[in-house]
Amino acid sequence: MTPFRDPSADAEAGGRHRAFRELERRLMRRRISQLDPWLRVELIALALLIGAFLFWQVRVPLDGLHHHAGPVAVVRALGAAWLALALIGAVAVAVRHRRSLRVAVAGPIWLALPVTPEDLGRHLAWESRGHVLWVALPGLGALIAAIGLAPAGGLALLGAALAGLLALAARAGTAVGERLATHGVGRAGVHPLFVRLGETGVAAGRRRVGRGRWERGPAWRALWRKDFAIAWRRPGVRTSLLVALSLWALSLSAWSLAGEPALRHFAAFALTLVGAAAFAEALVVLSGSDPFATLRTLPLGVGSLWIARFAWAVLAVGVLSVGHGLAARELTPQALRLFLVWTGGATLGIAALGVNYGVTLFPRADAAQRLLGLSLGLAVAASVMIPLSGWIVLLSAILHSARRLPYWSRLEET
Repeated sequence: MTPFRDPSADAEAGGRHRAFRELERRLMRRRISQLDPWLRVELIALALLIGAFLFWQVRVPLDGLHHHAGPVAVVRALGAAWLALALIGAVAVAVRHRRSLRVAVAGPIWLALPVTPEDLGRHLAWESRGHVLWVALPGLGALIAAIGLAPAGGLALLGAALAGLLALAARAGTAVGERLATHGVGRAGVHPLFVRLGETGVAAGRRRVGRGRWERGPAWRALWRKDFAIAWRRPGVRTSLLVALSLWALSLSAWSLAGEPALRHFAAFALTLVGAAAFAEALVVLSGSDPFATLRTLPLGVGSLWIARFAWAVLAVGVLSVGHGLAARELTPQALRLFLVWTGGATLGIAALGVNYGVTLFPRADAAQRLLGLSLGLAVAASVMIPLSGWIVLLSAILHSARRLPYWSRLEET
C-alpha cells in the first residue's frame, strides 16, 4: 500500500525548487554581466595560458609512458589522476562550504524566508560547488595532452569520467562541509543548519566593544584604524594573517639553516613571496568584509579606500625588511640591499594586486580571491617556462586591475 502524498505539498516543494533554480540562473547572469569585457578576455587568456603550461608539463611524461608501456598505461595513469583530482576537489569544496556556513553566510536574511532546510542547504551548496572547477582545468589540460597517445574512444570515456567524478566530488564536498559546519550544533525541533545560520548572524555581536569617538583626520586613516580594530575578529582575515605571519617568521629563520648559503637565500626568498600571497588574500577578505550599503553611504572615495588597504602592505614591508636586515648577517651590504629591494618590491606588488581586486570586485571577495590565485598562479607558471617572465605577468596584472579602480562608484551589491 503506497503512502498518501499531499498534492499541494508536492506543488509547493516544486515551486520552491523552481524559485531557487531561477535565483541561481539570475545570480550567474548578474555576476557575469558585472565583469567588463576586458576582464572576461583576461580570464579566458589566463585559462588558455594555464592550459598550455599544463599541456607542456604533462605531454612529455605521457609520451614516455606511451613508448615504454603502451596506450593502456596512459589511460590508467589518467584514470588515477582523475581520482586524485576528484579527491582534491572534494576537499576544496568541503573546506570552502564549511567556512562559508560558519562565517560568510547572511544567516538572519535566509532564515526570514519561508523555505525548508533542505532547499536552503541545496542552494548554499550550489554556491560552494563551483570551487571544484579549480581542479577541472588541470584535468582538461592533461586530457588534451594525451591526444594521440591513447585511443580516441578511451579518451572520450575518460572525459566523461572526469565530469562525473567532479560532479560527485562537488556533492560529496558540500555534504561533508555542511556536516562539519553543523557538528555539535543542536536545538530541539530546529534543523542544525538553521541553528548554525542563526549563530553566524549573531556571533559578531557577542564581543563587547568600546564607545565610538568623533575625531578629525583623513578618511583613509579612519578606515585603516577600523580595519586594524576588526581584522583579528574576522575569522577569514585572521586565518590568512596568521598564515602570512607564520611564513614570514619561517623566512627569517631560514637564514639560520645549516647548509649552502644559496639554499638559505632561496628559502628566505620563496617563503617571503608565499607569505606575501597569503597576506594579499587577507587584504581581499578584509575588503569584502565591509557591509556594502554602509560603506557606500560614507563620504569615502576610491583613493581613500585604496590607500587605507595599501598602508597595510607598506607597514608589513617595513617590518619585514627590518627583520631580514637583522637576520641576513651573512650577506654583503650590496647583496642585502638587492635582496631587500626584490622581496620588498615583490611583496608590495602582490599586496597591490590583492588590494586592486578587493576594491574593484567589492563585495565579491570570493571572485577577487579566485582572480588573485589565477594571476599569481600564472605568474609562477610563466617564471617556470621563461625565467623572470613571471614578474612581467605580475606587473601586467597590477596595471590591468588598476584600470578598473575608477569604476568603483558604479559597483552594485549582488
